[in-house]
Amino acid sequence: MVDIFTYTDYRHYLKDYCREIRKEKPCFSYRYLAQKTGLKSSGYISWVINGKRTLSPELAAKICTVLKLGKRQTEYFLLLVQHNQSKSVDEKQRYFDRLLRYRATRTEVLHHRHDTFYSRWYHSAIRELVAVAPVGNEEDVVSRLRPSITKKEAEKSLALLVELGLIEKTPGGTYRRTVTAITAGADVDPALVHNFQTATMQLGESALHRFSKNSRDISTLTVSCKSTDLARISTLIARLRDEVSELGCNSTDADQVLQLNIQLFPLSSPPDEGASE
Repeated sequence: MVDIFTYTDYRHYLKDYCREIRKEKPCFSYRYLAQKTGLKSSGYISWVINGKRTLSPELAAKICTVLKLGKRQTEYFLLLVQHNQSKSVDEKQRYFDRLLRYRATRTEVLHHRHDTFYSRWYHSAIRELVAVAPVGNEEDVVSRLRPSITKKEAEKSLALLVELGLIEKTPGGTYRRTVTAITAGADVDPALVHNFQTATMQLGESALHRFSKNSRDISTLTVSCKSTDLARISTLIARLRDEVSELGCNSTDADQVLQLNIQLFPLSSPPDEGASE
């Protein structure tokens, strides 16, 4: 079944849940769910999923009961409903912060022993590639990765990822990821992470020339605001990262590996520093 903790939109979760459950129980439908929750309108759940109606706390709780969600799943679903239906930005953020506490346990944290993972940009790309294409050897990597790397580099990368426990060989002879989402822990060498980020930024620069505009989305924005707004902007960026990550974690038919770089930095000195710096 779909993993609720990878979702940031309860409507998407309900849609995917119903689609999956129908594979085992063809009679399960939005109409069936509406009936089981005591709704008079058989089309109400469909309206909710299409964004035309909202869920009350009482109805949301009834849906959790019908779907037989566990305690933590129910808590997460109710938070999703409150987050998605909040009117103010501050209220949305409060609920989102609470959601992150549940979702954090779904991500594998890399530690010092994984340092070498960040030594080359393509280790990360190959870990994702095995999730979207049948990769059985270095030739498969070389044929799909852009920009291309050498067969020797691909061979060493596959071996490293297996050694680090980030991918594994299946009985069918292809590789697969051992976990869906990963993040760098506090004890990972910062210099290697910085070098990794620099390498991906350079890929972004070359992507301007390597791909047509309809195959990429690269834009820039220069804006003036209060220095105290930096924390809020960083929070918005964190939310974007998490929502994009959720799309990737929940995709069952991914067919391409993408790289998302987000950059935010000052172009002027803050008010409490001298202009000379």
